Amino acid sequence: MPPGGSPVRGPRSMLYKALSAPTPLIELWGSGPYSFKWALLDGEEAVELEAGREAVVACLRGSCSVGCELGSAELAAKDLAYASGPATLELRGRGSLVVVGEAPSSRKRLWLVRRFAELKPLFVGAEGYRRYVYTALGAEDPSASLLAGFTEGFPGEWTSYPPHKHDDKVEVYVYYGLEGGFGVQVVEDEDGADAYVVGDYDAVLILRGYHPNAAAPGYRICYLWILCQVRGEKSLRATVKPGFERFQVGPTHLALQR
Repeated sequence: MPPGGSPVRGPRSMLYKALSAPTPLIELWGSGPYSFKWALLDGEEAVELEAGREAVVACLRGSCSVGCELGSAELAAKDLAYASGPATLELRGRGSLVVVGEAPSSRKRLWLVRRFAELKPLFVGAEGYRRYVYTALGAEDPSASLLAGFTEGFPGEWTSYPPHKHDDKVEVYVYYGLEGGFGVQVVEDEDGADAYVVGDYDAVLILRGYHPNAAAPGYRICYLWILCQVRGEKSLRATVKPGFERFQVGPTHLALQR
């Protein structure tokens, strides 16, 4: 223990730089039945889902195919598929960046495909922190623990703002659309803060804390987000950082507590 006797907690976040060569599925984070993985496909990978488990597969770059006993789909960039076990998901692609979330589920043998082109954008925020949010797997969907979607910001502005946290959930952001520019991702709690310079196809794992981000002037910060509800009932509840309650967002996909 440090001076004063307070226990040292584990990391609040982690940065993963973009994959630069083909890889099999690599675990970004795992805790018991929960995990996030990613791969730059150059061939075929399999995800084994036993009964009592679910998975979401998002294609973020290129295209890929996803198939199992329940169904199959060709996924373009920003499409995703969801399945609950028992099932064996077979992923195939060439230069395809895929991100996978896995979690426990009481659902049996369910298959869903969500096309980005069919998602309804929700305009959130005000000048300085405007963005469009596309919810692909929301609180009302039949997943047990997984939520997913996309956020696309405005040039030089903040997103995930006002700062909020949801420490009953673990989240991963995978960035895109910066087109050679950069953004800054902040993750902060009472123990301190992490700040990362991020570019296209980098990932940040958010284990706890407030997590706003911003794009450099002239560039947009956009990202895939996948959430695992690790405690409690699945929801999009989040708590605004004290002192930031005056920042209004209008309609939002989150259930903000102020």
